[in-house]
Amino acid sequence: MKFLVDANVRYSVGIFLQSSGHNVQFIAGTSLHNLADADILNIAQQQSRIVLTNDKDFGHLAYYRNLPHTGIILFRLNNESRSNYEQRLKTILELYGDRLQNHFLVVTDDHIRYR
Repeated sequence: MKFLVDANVRYSVGIFLQSSGHNVQFIAGTSLHNLADADILNIAQQQSRIVLTNDKDFGHLAYYRNLPHTGIILFRLNNESRSNYEQRLKTILELYGDRLQNHFLVVTDDHIRYR
């Protein structure tokens, strides 16, 4: 799978996905860092990447502005430890791995909402 890791998500999340064999593009530390969220969503959509973010604005872009996307995973974690992100991602990939494209997931410490 192809992912785009937003600048507000731990870098280790992308490394974890890469080590699991996924194609990952990072926003942090690149020329994309200063782009608006709508532009990031557009780039991800053009490249068929699923956006991983902590930014609720992506929900607004997808649902209220109805912007096209290839998939968004919005993390709303209280426990932002590396191990919690990795455990939540493992669960997401096990439960929804073949159905992440074009869907919106909201991930909390104890729940995954899949739309």
